[in-house]
Amino acid sequence: MIRFICCLILLSISTLVSAEEKMLHADFRHRPPEMIVENNRAAGPLKDVLDEAADVIGYKIEWRIAPFARSLKGLKNGKVDLVPRVIKTSQREKFIDFLGPIGHRQKDIVFLVRKGKEKTINDYHDLYQFEIGIKRDTAYFTKFDDDKALHKILLLDDRNMSSMFAAHRFDVMVVLDKDSIESAFKQIHFTDYAYAHYRHKQNIGIFYGLSKLSANTKVNSKLSKVLLNMSQSGRVAQIYQDYKLKPPLRLF
Repeated sequence: MIRFICCLILLSISTLVSAEEKMLHADFRHRPPEMIVENNRAAGPLKDVLDEAADVIGYKIEWRIAPFARSLKGLKNGKVDLVPRVIKTSQREKFIDFLGPIGHRQKDIVFLVRKGKEKTINDYHDLYQFEIGIKRDTAYFTKFDDDKALHKILLLDDRNMSSMFAAHRFDVMVVLDKDSIESAFKQIHFTDYAYAHYRHKQNIGIFYGLSKLSANTKVNSKLSKVLLNMSQSGRVAQIYQDYKLKPPLRLF
């Protein structure tokens, strides 16, 4: 009887360990329309794609809502396994494996100014005249990111950036996600903004970042293969269409 009970205990422990091994920890942030946080709940096509891909290889995703700066730190130290829609840069490749891309998106970098000031920035050189609000740990484009001559003001997130711009703490803001910053302005009922004539045109891949220090790096090849298959088969496009969104471009 005692031996039987011991066997049951060992089986229970084994089951718990197995369950822990099958869990991936991923971070999520509000980046409409592909990632939506509402009432502290995460939703959107990028969440659904990863949930489905993980399920195919026998894993579940435990999601945490967190600002991107915290997620990036988690990817650096391995405390976070995965983060959706991480822009690929040479610096980030030192600590992140990029899974995908599941598609590409035209994602121009624009510069937000006050109404009537659109003509003050007609080319890149005009940026040197202004203090520019930027979001900490965000990758925009190489020339801008590496330019030490520009006067950049580091800010935490869209909420912080929108309130500081509204308070006239700076006159120009670099923007990667128009929907997200416009949503932040809407929450504070601020409308005195427009976009400068100059914009940096770019096409970026939609990747999932996997920490190179993750305890689950073994899922890299399998998960990457499933994500690629979902993109090529049209499954990614179908998930986007379920949200009434235009699917990302497939450039392969």
